[in-house]
Amino acid sequence: MGQGKAKLTFRPTPVRELLVDLKDLCDLAVDLAYSSYLFHSPDLAREVLELEEHAEDLLLNLEVSLMLAARAPDDALALVPISRVASSISRVVDAAADIAKMVLRGVGLHPAIREAFSHTRERLVRTVVKEGSKLVGSKAGELDPWVEVIAIKRKGSWLINPEDDEVLMPGDVLIARGSPGEASELVELAEGNARRPLTPKPDERMVRLAELLLDLKESSELAIDLAYTALLLNSPDLAKEVASLEEYVDELHAEFQTALLTSKFNSVDVDDVLALLRIGFLSEEIADAAYEIANVILRGLRAHPVVKMAIEESDERVAIVEVAEDSPLVGKKLSEARLPEETGMWVVAMRRKGRLFRPKPSTVIMPGDVLIAVGYAEGEKDLVELASGKA
Repeated sequence: MGQGKAKLTFRPTPVRELLVDLKDLCDLAVDLAYSSYLFHSPDLAREVLELEEHAEDLLLNLEVSLMLAARAPDDALALVPISRVASSISRVVDAAADIAKMVLRGVGLHPAIREAFSHTRERLVRTVVKEGSKLVGSKAGELDPWVEVIAIKRKGSWLINPEDDEVLMPGDVLIARGSPGEASELVELAEGNARRPLTPKPDERMVRLAELLLDLKESSELAIDLAYTALLLNSPDLAKEVASLEEYVDELHAEFQTALLTSKFNSVDVDDVLALLRIGFLSEEIADAAYEIANVILRGLRAHPVVKMAIEESDERVAIVEVAEDSPLVGKKLSEARLPEETGMWVVAMRRKGRLFRPKPSTVIMPGDVLIAVGYAEGEKDLVELASGKA
């Protein structure tokens, strides 16, 4: 971890609360770090370093809590999974901070690749809600254009993963994720800035590099999400998915390196190329950290009960189902399928033609898709029936 500015102190906090806070912080740090680099935003980079300092504090409190809880060898063994989580989260936040520091040193994407990212399917933005903005008084989960608000900074404090009914106020700093058009429209509504018009599609090689980099980002983020869920639910099946995803990131990283080193950059682009190589290595580091968490389950070490307490319900489970051709889900957007309402299961990942990815509400379900869902045990049967066409 980086060198924090404030003295670290121990504050007795329930371990389950520390785990939940660290997971949320880890997700946000990765999202902001990649986005600060992809869109060359020093503001986002500085937010990442603030999160790094907060993570140091949480990790110290978790480490001390574990030491106090281990009164016998059996206790110590049961606490190993939590210790692995702390180690992995530290690696992830370190990687995120390294990305942010590159941005603050002035290292950014090659202009051609930055332009290519204006044509990618998703981006993340930081914007400030100004006095008089149409967003003032709106609820975070009911914005038009639809974007996912992943954090709000208000009067110096973070609201991570705010509730849908959180009311936006003047001065709020929003971190939101959406399509390029939606993200631009959000900035226009918040700040009054006009949207930048779309430019012609750039060189295909640059677009391919941008797509590979975005795939590395999304795959490594998904690996962390699935690893944490595998630990919470003690799911070997989900842990195996993480292992497969880590292998995919390794292959993707190799493809990215090859594509980068065979692209036609000139001598003045050396810093950009080195930065891109570094980002690729950090993406792989994040996926490796996810595997470290999942490997706890694969090796048969059951998590300490305090990990199970990190989620409110203890009867949740993982369902992995394939969508049949005659399933009523085929052709529907994920949002239209209303699976949480119909089955009590939330789709956290999908596999299509061998590729595992995190679906969007607008993702259309196709025959052969494999849905990886988390929810209550009684909802698994309903999901299987819907996916198989036997409902």
